[in-house]
Amino acid sequence: MHFEHEHHEHTHEEVHKYLLELFENPYLDPENGHFYVGYGSTVLEVSVEPYGPEETIVLVTAYCAQGVEPEEELLLGLLELNHELPVGAFSLVGRDIFFSHALFGKTLDRKNLLGSIAAVANVSDDYDDRIVEKYGGQTALARIQDTGGRAKRRSTTSSKVDKE
Repeated sequence: MHFEHEHHEHTHEEVHKYLLELFENPYLDPENGHFYVGYGSTVLEVSVEPYGPEETIVLVTAYCAQGVEPEEELLLGLLELNHELPVGAFSLVGRDIFFSHALFGKTLDRKNLLGSIAAVANVSDDYDDRIVEKYGGQTALARIQDTGGRAKRRSTTSSKVDKE
């Protein structure tokens, strides 16, 4: 993994240390340096991104729902929720809905990271089933169970490519 500056590397190491203290088996993706943890029924991604020459952002993201129908009512509802919720925000990428919260790396401590993880996981867990019920798609957990996770998707994709 390439680090933009010393603080970027330091924050990444701190996040790794905290996640090892807080979770049994945090997964570190060697390709992008992002961490993945399970919290209740939610899968969370924790990334450390450079922010200017001497700061970082720690982004905690939940995969809330995937493959939804992005109807106007849903989009307006998510925007209203973003205004009402005390932390974090929903986003839509393609047909996938995420919920995330950002923290500054220089002031990060174990307690703040855990608080962010808990908040993101709880909000995502509160809304994922409701979103899927009304707008289709799957919760992140259901998607993982159906696809067998990242390794199974990669092997399926590789075998399809090899056959073509």
